[in-house]
Amino acid sequence: MKYPEVLGKDFKRKEDAYRHFQLLRDQIPIGKILDETTAITKSAMDKLFKDYFLCTDEDWYQRKIGPGVFNWYFNYDSEGGICLWVHQKDKPKTKESKFDVSHWGEKVPVAARRMFTCFGTGVLEDGNKMHRVKQAARKAVKIHKKQFREQVKPNCNNCGVEVHGLDAEVDHKDPTFTTLFNNFIKEYDYDEEYLLKSVGKDSHDDVWYFINPGMEESWIEYHLLNSHLQLLCVPCHKNKTSKEKRN
Repeated sequence: MKYPEVLGKDFKRKEDAYRHFQLLRDQIPIGKILDETTAITKSAMDKLFKDYFLCTDEDWYQRKIGPGVFNWYFNYDSEGGICLWVHQKDKPKTKESKFDVSHWGEKVPVAARRMFTCFGTGVLEDGNKMHRVKQAARKAVKIHKKQFREQVKPNCNNCGVEVHGLDAEVDHKDPTFTTLFNNFIKEYDYDEEYLLKSVGKDSHDDVWYFINPGMEESWIEYHLLNSHLQLLCVPCHKNKTSKEKRN
């Protein structure tokens, strides 16, 4: 198996391992500290951290992990989704560091799908910062996808299967999200430096958002007028995304 001993099971694919994680996560009350009685035990989570945590971004490590993990639990993130949280160990009484250590001992959200290599890539040092702007753009129009989901029948637009909850994903049919956002940038003639200065994030979060209200307003209006959305089941969405990456 490519991913052995992931919370009690072995997996060939990251998607299956992450779905197993989600199913166990949903059995745990919000805010409940993981122990040896929870669906995901603290010892199993500690083992996942030991076996599958990868981080080459030192700044991220210092912000999120700090002096180490005291315990784990699940809570809501800034987007309203359920997220894994780390309660950091307390700050040592005497510690010199080039990083801001004032937050050590606090509770911070972490993205399990990003940080563990059995679910995603691990936290790699970021060479291309434009993803920050795309994330801000996705966040700004999230309400459009929510409204669309509420208005359409719960059937995959490709295969017709009935889908609900995590099995249903809202997709940009034509143009793709990337094409749509690139067209927006060209129309308004924004350069990369200006775009990067137009987004920000909270100090202990990793979700980027627009801090330039004019740009955000223009993008929301552009997306509303030019996007064409559809509802897809997870397999159809995955196949569509794979084809787009190959082209």
